[in-house]
Amino acid sequence: MDRLEIFIRYVKIDTQSDDTTGKTPSTEKQKNLGVLLVHELLELGLTDAHMDEWGNVYGHLPGKGSRIGLNAHMDTALEVTGANVKPHLIKKYLGGTIKLANGLEMSPEEFPILNNHIGHDLVVTDGNTLLGADDKAGIAIIMNALRYYHDNPDLKHSNISVCFTVDEEIGEGPLHFDYRKMKAKYAYTIDGSDIDKIECENFNAYGASITFKGVSIHPGEGKNKLVNAINLANEFINNLPQNETPFESEGKQGFFHITSLEGNSELATLTMIIRDFKDKGIEKRVDAVKNAVKKVQQAHPTALVEINIKKQYVNMRKYVDRKPMAIKRAKNALKANGINPSLGSIRGGTDGATFSKNGLITPNLGTGSYNHHGRFEFLDVQEYEKMIDVVIELVK
Repeated sequence: MDRLEIFIRYVKIDTQSDDTTGKTPSTEKQKNLGVLLVHELLELGLTDAHMDEWGNVYGHLPGKGSRIGLNAHMDTALEVTGANVKPHLIKKYLGGTIKLANGLEMSPEEFPILNNHIGHDLVVTDGNTLLGADDKAGIAIIMNALRYYHDNPDLKHSNISVCFTVDEEIGEGPLHFDYRKMKAKYAYTIDGSDIDKIECENFNAYGASITFKGVSIHPGEGKNKLVNAINLANEFINNLPQNETPFESEGKQGFFHITSLEGNSELATLTMIIRDFKDKGIEKRVDAVKNAVKKVQQAHPTALVEINIKKQYVNMRKYVDRKPMAIKRAKNALKANGINPSLGSIRGGTDGATFSKNGLITPNLGTGSYNHHGRFEFLDVQEYEKMIDVVIELVK
């Protein structure tokens, strides 16, 4: 099985997580990939490979010197289904619009990043699902690197710890992570896009769930009585700071993002995420959400508005800076493969943020995959294969 076939096999396994179940893993189907990975790790000489009761997969490959950790997550995003993924290989992309199923098109005008991959082989979806390269490309990169050392037993490498986590996409990857099993001096998540970026900074993140309980009565008798819960949710959205959405932000700018809204005139539930790179910035945004709720409640005293805010992860930069060796090692591995490295920021989250806060410094490296969480996700095959070589060098 070649390097790309390993990736293709993983993405065909549905591992979509679910933020409504309250379980770990949030979906049992994540374990289907976990079982396969344990089997493959055992074949590659990680004799203690196993899956714990929470669905996380661990394994260790003995070597020499310090212990280096490698991490990727098994689940895929909530926005688009991960079932029946049908990857399609485009050899030597020549530029221009890529036609997918159901009349969908991926054009350089809408996705300018495609222009950076002309001449490369691309793996795309058929338009009906996401691809799942986030983060099965990371898993495949790690597994290919381990396979390289298994097939070349005379080559020396560091002591290697591997962990594949569940539920990263719902912010719960580190929830039952066992730092004693990882036993690494520092680690790397392989969960980004650009292969020249070492990402050591990310959003501070909160999630919020808001329930609007209106007053139901026959609309013909509703004068000064009926309170529509859907209208309450709409008022809440309008009370938030305007022009601060993902569509309108970039770089280090934070945002408010409504992820779901469902219900009826009597009861509606809204979920959202809140993001900001700065500690004071995220505090202000959380206060803004609370104030938006307060305004709705004050305007409609006969209704009931309930809010639940949950901290998801923190910006890892101040923790990563305490152990510069992790960054230095990554830079050297990239340079050894002809890549000019730079430090980058993640406009998102990573298991490594919480790992770093808890003492296991874990910057993030790229996979060569792009447009995550949607039908227009794609993998640059040459960049993906280059990152396999980078990880091989990283643990040399």
